[in-house]
Amino acid sequence: MIKKIDLENHYYDISSIEALQARKPGDYPYYTKDDNTIHWLEGVAMRQDKFRFELLDFAEKRLKIMDQLGIQKSVISLAPGVDTLPPAESIPACHKANAALYKVTQKYPDRFWGSAILPILDVEESVKELEHCVKDYGFVMWQTHSNYGKGIEPDNVQFFPVWNKVAELGIFSYLHPTVSHQPKFNEFGYAMAAPAMGFTIDAMASILRMILSGIFDKLPDLKVVLGHFGEALPFLMERIDNRTRMLLNPKQKNKQLPSFYWGKNIFVTTSGNTSIPAFECTRSALGIGSIMLGTDYPFEKMEDCINYLETCPMTEEERELLYYKNAAKLGLTL
Repeated sequence: MIKKIDLENHYYDISSIEALQARKPGDYPYYTKDDNTIHWLEGVAMRQDKFRFELLDFAEKRLKIMDQLGIQKSVISLAPGVDTLPPAESIPACHKANAALYKVTQKYPDRFWGSAILPILDVEESVKELEHCVKDYGFVMWQTHSNYGKGIEPDNVQFFPVWNKVAELGIFSYLHPTVSHQPKFNEFGYAMAAPAMGFTIDAMASILRMILSGIFDKLPDLKVVLGHFGEALPFLMERIDNRTRMLLNPKQKNKQLPSFYWGKNIFVTTSGNTSIPAFECTRSALGIGSIMLGTDYPFEKMEDCINYLETCPMTEEERELLYYKNAAKLGLTL
């Protein structure tokens, strides 16, 4: 069995649930205990059901599944919810979640790497917390999200110090999608606002904005990972290159075509997509060297991800690259 590194494996600390539960109904996002539901926006809610136990658990179930599938080590990141709360709420919530994860990585140092969660609306505090998580806790990643609220984008200049700190510390960021604020998605509930469509559109727009803003030219060592085979961007890559070159905008700061940054600054994982044509498109557009394993546990089953990948047409060498060797480009080795 080929050894494996999983870049997307989620958890909750009980303090994170408590932080969302303490919020008033209508003060999004908030959690209601009686129906075990996170309410993201009006009409956009997701029952946690079995996810709550699996997000809080490490040893009872998670490690057993990892052992069965040959996943030697996973990067553990907080499920969405607390990082974009107002700073008075997000700062203590992020501190507690990071401290709790540090204890887990200390207990299982050969099985889990830690990922920082930051109170991103307070940039100064985020920079300080990231440095603390990397230097004191040994975390290897910052998980951030595709928007920080309506109209608040990761490429906004106010957040540059955080991206600069990521590059300076030599870690990477996982740009995880979050609920879109577009009414055209949200009126149909959580599925369309999030995993069926909203996630994809929001994350694609965010990483393309980062490219066009010139952040990867200013920070050539910055590395960012996208899930879901890069959303739909591999399929659209040629058209994006063509149109952004043909229809130049004075706000564009990128020195290269958008496709240039893939495999150098931007990488993708397999999370949440079990389509063989999607895999083949991604490999053709980006190359196998840009694709890494991500299971998205527990929102997806680790078993389903691995079983699907075993059906994808790959050579043994390509499987080794995807399963663990490519992760060395992000500083992760077994």
